[in-house]
Amino acid sequence: MLPDAGLTSPSSAASAALDDQQAIRALALNVAAQITLLAAAEVVSAGLAQMLSAPLALLSRDALSWRFEAHAFTDATSNEALSRLQPSQGLQDPVGQMQDDSGHAWTAIALGALGDRDWALLLPGQSATWVARPGFDQLVEHVSRSLAEVANNDRVEYANRFQRRLHAFARRLARENDTARMHALVLQSVASQVGARTGALATYNPDDDALAIVATLGYPISIVEHLRIRSGEGIIGRVYESGRPLVGDSGMESARRLRYRTDSYMVLPVPAVVKPLAVLALTDRLDGRPFDARDFAAARVMASNAAIAFSRERLRGQLTQLTELATVDSVTGLFNRRYFETRLEAEVERARRQRQDLALLLIDIDDFKRVNDLRGHLEGDRTLREVADLLRAGVRIFDICARYGGEEFVIVMPGASMTVAQQVAERIRMRIERSFNNDFPPVTVSVGIGMLADHTTADELVDIADRALITAKRAGKNIVWTGTANSQGLHRA
Repeated sequence: MLPDAGLTSPSSAASAALDDQQAIRALALNVAAQITLLAAAEVVSAGLAQMLSAPLALLSRDALSWRFEAHAFTDATSNEALSRLQPSQGLQDPVGQMQDDSGHAWTAIALGALGDRDWALLLPGQSATWVARPGFDQLVEHVSRSLAEVANNDRVEYANRFQRRLHAFARRLARENDTARMHALVLQSVASQVGARTGALATYNPDDDALAIVATLGYPISIVEHLRIRSGEGIIGRVYESGRPLVGDSGMESARRLRYRTDSYMVLPVPAVVKPLAVLALTDRLDGRPFDARDFAAARVMASNAAIAFSRERLRGQLTQLTELATVDSVTGLFNRRYFETRLEAEVERARRQRQDLALLLIDIDDFKRVNDLRGHLEGDRTLREVADLLRAGVRIFDICARYGGEEFVIVMPGASMTVAQQVAERIRMRIERSFNNDFPPVTVSVGIGMLADHTTADELVDIADRALITAKRAGKNIVWTGTANSQGLHRA
């Protein structure tokens, strides 16, 4: 900048003023030509340091904190306090910090709201000294205008890029049906958007009444998969309990873990009406910057979108549980009678349509009342479960095993001929006899086989197997008996 005009001739002053105006315009054009905001900040700081013959720093501020963008020195000047500031370092009181470090006054000159941040110049000395300097206001105005152009372009480009990513993220979430892959997708997508190097996703586990980490980024999940985080414990637990996100500096609370490179962190809930569906923790921006308000806003929008997928997974799990309760017997883990009756009707229709065989095995534990009377009902339930396990192990993979009621079981065997049904029934009978041979009283089963005829209904097929089972009981128990649609066709297998 031009020194005091009183020390020079009018012609020299006019010439110097013209040179200054040209230099200001040249700097403004150079700033406006930059593609990235970071490059523009570097040009601004270097150009102003040269023109003002002073060390300076360029700062920006959002709703979270000040951020140190760039600094520059002239050839003839240096400043130890300024050089200690790291690029992109987060600051709460940059002027106060500089004054404490240097021992003399510094001042922040506002450049205005540029893009989505407030910008300022950090200069040595009092503000009145700089404001009174000839041409200083003009210089600030031109630089601010050019920097605002780059900042606004940066904001628009970021918004467009974020909308594209958000749309792709929502589409991928809608298509993903695997829970583990959905967890990884949410963590990796949000981390990529905010440039986080390290992260973790925790969900609530009702069995443990605690949060468990289900996905990690930047370190193996084996390090933390055993951890259980109670509501209110640590940062993740506090975010889960309150439902409110946190952005801050972990160095303020405790020593940084070795796997983290910076102290900056961001922890967000995946929101729901009552309690969060999950908690997302992110640290270590790739460029070393602290997370800013733009990162925070983008992450919250993506977490809200992820809430839809988490709610869908929760509902799917609840539906699976309800379906299991409606179709599975609680004691044996086999299908229950209601499910069996529905499937039998369908299998009868299919067998008739495809002209295939269909066999039905009705199995009853012999003298089961003695087991309950002599060993108690808990042992009786254990016996039912063990018999059910043997049934599952003894049939084909596509056969349908169900508990028919009490100590009776039923097996539907699509495509099984009478010979195959008899072989399977005898194998089951022998396995149960051997497995319980040392018990008292010993446990055996009787089996009745029914075969589907041309005009047999589902109820009639059950009746054929039931009459065969009754005959097996009357014949001495622990045997297999086969029946047909003709009641006179009963015979021992």
